[in-house]
Parts: sequence; C-alpha cells; structure tokens
Amino acid sequence: MIVSEFAQKSGYTVINEGESRSIENGYCGDFLSNIISRAPENCCWLTVMNNVNVAAVATLIDCACIVLCEGVLPDEAFAVRIRQLGIWVLGTQDTVFQAAKKVANICGI
Repeated sequence: MIVSEFAQKSGYTVINEGESRSIENGYCGDFLSNIISRAPENCCWLTVMNNVNVAAVATLIDCACIVLCEGVLPDEAFAVRIRQLGIWVLGTQDTVFQAAKKVANICGI
C-alpha cells in the first residue's frame, strides 16, 4: 500500500508528504543503532523520537515513512530536514503498539 493511501485510511495526520512509496513492512523502535541494523527497506517506522537524527536514519534505511506516535511532533530541525529530504512523516496519538496493529491491519503485513 502506498503511504498516501495508508495516511488516508489510518486517519493519521500528515506532517510531511514525500515521494510516492509503498509500505512493505513495519518496524518499531527508538534505539537508532538497532533501527539502522534491523529495520527493513520500505518499512513504516513507528517511533516517539522527534529529532533530526531520525531523518538521517530514515534516509539511511530507506524507509517508506515515519509515524510519530503518542502525540509527538518533530522538533524544528527535524521538520526542516524532512521537508528538504521529502520524507513522509505522519503523526498519531496512538501508542506505538496501537499504531503497529493499525499498520499491520490496513497494509495487510
């Protein structure tokens, strides 16, 4: 499922739109070295981290989108960087667990 379709079906807030990407998997985590070594390409990355390092890691792992959970919003540097890089970032009040269930159910993964 492409990210824009997931955003619409999930009801999550679009913080930043990126290029058209397909969500093929999901990954939950906040420990950046684990994300780098374990997150699959084209994943929907669920996190509560909101700093510019998240944009760097998202680019490195080539994720389809980032979902900021639990009402977290990007800090200023992160917001600037995701616009520059064209990274899909969505936001939700859902916990990471609730969001993971939603991603799995809507995307069929």
